[in-house]
Amino acid sequence: MPRTRSIVRMTAFSAGILLLSSLLPQIARASDEQEIKALLSLAERREQEFDWEKACDIYETVLRTERDLPEVRGRYIHSLRRCWQMRRQKDASYRSKVLSLDYGQAMRLYGNILDNLLDNSLDAKNVSPGILLQKGIDELSLALADPNFCLQHLPSFKTAEAREFRDWLARVGSTVSSSNRSQAKKQVREIALAAMSKLQMSSTVAIMELASGSCYAFDDYTVYLTPNQLRDLCESLKGEYVSVGISLGMMDGKMMVAGVTPFSPAAETMPPLGKDEQIVSIDKKPIANRPPEAILELLEGPAGSTVDVELNSPTNGNRVITLRRRALFIPSVSYRMRNEVVGYLNIACFQDTTLQEVDEALYNLKKSNMKALVLDLRGNTGGLFEVAVEVARRFIDQGVIVSTQSSSTSTIYHARNQAALGVPLVVLVDGDTASSAEVLAGALKENKRGRLVGQATFGKGCTQSIFKLPSGPGGVPTGGLRITVARFFSPDGASYSGRGVVPHMLVGRVMMPMMNMPAMDHQLEEAILEAQRLMMGS
Repeated sequence: MPRTRSIVRMTAFSAGILLLSSLLPQIARASDEQEIKALLSLAERREQEFDWEKACDIYETVLRTERDLPEVRGRYIHSLRRCWQMRRQKDASYRSKVLSLDYGQAMRLYGNILDNLLDNSLDAKNVSPGILLQKGIDELSLALADPNFCLQHLPSFKTAEAREFRDWLARVGSTVSSSNRSQAKKQVREIALAAMSKLQMSSTVAIMELASGSCYAFDDYTVYLTPNQLRDLCESLKGEYVSVGISLGMMDGKMMVAGVTPFSPAAETMPPLGKDEQIVSIDKKPIANRPPEAILELLEGPAGSTVDVELNSPTNGNRVITLRRRALFIPSVSYRMRNEVVGYLNIACFQDTTLQEVDEALYNLKKSNMKALVLDLRGNTGGLFEVAVEVARRFIDQGVIVSTQSSSTSTIYHARNQAALGVPLVVLVDGDTASSAEVLAGALKENKRGRLVGQATFGKGCTQSIFKLPSGPGGVPTGGLRITVARFFSPDGASYSGRGVVPHMLVGRVMMPMMNMPAMDHQLEEAILEAQRLMMGS
């Protein structure tokens, strides 16, 4: 919310004006508190409606500016996990592949998840198999409190029976904390069979809720990934994804072409695809009344395979186009000159191709007579840790970049690069700058290599590794795990967790439109001014 600003003119009434001016920050704070209270009330209503995604969005909005609210963060984490649960249940790959496993196959998968968590997690020595089981029981219990889950997985859903089973789960959960691996697996079998006999729930559904919830015994970032989520994450780290290049949007109850990715198979159709075209069927399967997730699933497939899409529009009439899926490249870097001497470089994430993209961008910016650079890390949630370290070496000639600590080793990463870029540097950060992006921002700040502008970063001081789970019968994918394996620390040895990186200049992002002028990116404008001041040595 905009804060009150005033210009005080010294007149005969200056004493009264100064008194009012001194009260303005208090008035602004009270107004902010009212706005936060209203947002939290709205978030609570969204939770009661089981609208977890909107609840998460509201809590994130509050936590971006008010970090010292542990109760709010607790509600955010609760809503986030319910959101993951909801997405898991809607995921077509999870429903059709993972939940198709029989009881014995699901139990083997649970054992593999348990072993991966206990053998690879950074804090595994502080967590017993019984605590993992407790978290899994919590997950299954919360699923049974959600009517959407119950309607999907209980053939004859009765609220009283679900409540009675949750009470039984609570009693079981209070006794399992000291269980070893063998005992935990035995108790999972008992719970799954009880769910099947008392609720007619699939034993595999129960086992997978217990497995997914066990990930939360460690931190907020360790999580089970469905087959689709695992594939999407691995593709994003490579900077590519397999697609036909069509994005979808709903209009008047009809599924329409919302956009076409440049240089994709969909961009090569003749006549070109337009936004007025309705998607009627995919591979001869009508899409009316199908949820968006199921429609996207029909468009997906391995590289080289084809899909037939039936379209209808006033412009092109009814037609069927055949598209061949292929890998599409997603650049992680964009750049341009902001004026004659100030360059602009945005890094959206750190993927396999980022270092090469950064080198190409810096080469072209220097050719364009760049004398100062604005590096934009806003919205960069991280990616490959080692790539972020290498990018830091492009800007820092010598010094410590970051240190890490895993369960067995500690490592210090140094910069030793006499050819590092030496022009004045301003770095843009915000509350969504996280993980590997914080490594880069923190290294530049503490090595006094750049001036930071914007808002404090997210505060995620750890890294995760991806573990693919073994396939089921016939090669059926079962997903994977994202597990926290190390913590990282700033060059001065401080943890990023919970505090993030605080910029030199705290600046809000958007200046609202005034006098018929459009809204502008206030942070970027301040960063350019700061770059110009650094060039002049002021």
